[in-house]
Amino acid sequence: MDNNQYITSSPYRRGAVYGVPFGLYLTALFFAISYTFDIPLLGPVSFLLMLGVPFMIYGFLRRSFVEDRGTTIYSSLWMEGIAIFFFGGMLATLVSVVYMRWIEPDFINSRIDAMIELYSQAEFSRSREAIDILTRARDQNLIPKPIDIAVDMLWFIVFTGSLLSMLMALLARARGYKLKNK
Repeated sequence: MDNNQYITSSPYRRGAVYGVPFGLYLTALFFAISYTFDIPLLGPVSFLLMLGVPFMIYGFLRRSFVEDRGTTIYSSLWMEGIAIFFFGGMLATLVSVVYMRWIEPDFINSRIDAMIELYSQAEFSRSREAIDILTRARDQNLIPKPIDIAVDMLWFIVFTGSLLSMLMALLARARGYKLKNK
């Protein structure tokens, strides 16, 4: 193979590879958000983790663009970003379902109880209404199951990820690529 030829990876393959660390990142975000009621310090941590998502995706897409020596087309980078969100989201939702279903089966009800307690301490006009709605939903067994929450979480991750990937792919290409002399 001469020096002008190189092999590029498929955006789906790269999305799967980058999806693993991103899925672990999303899993950490899931737990940080979930336990904010119990450990208030996790609130700012959750916020910082959320702010880190665009930077992480930009880093992955920029790395791919540079590895391809600046030849990756916009749509390929965008698809890679969507794949990262899909595969990372699959990992995070799998972990969340296992956790909510088998490791801590009372997880959802404990979060509902924490919200009811929070609203009972709050002093705003609609707190009583929120408490009544949550209590009735719990008593009538209308609280979603772990798999329902996970599917909604995956849809949310992939949809917002596709929008964010659109922008990050544009930014990853915007800096261009300069061939380094060896």
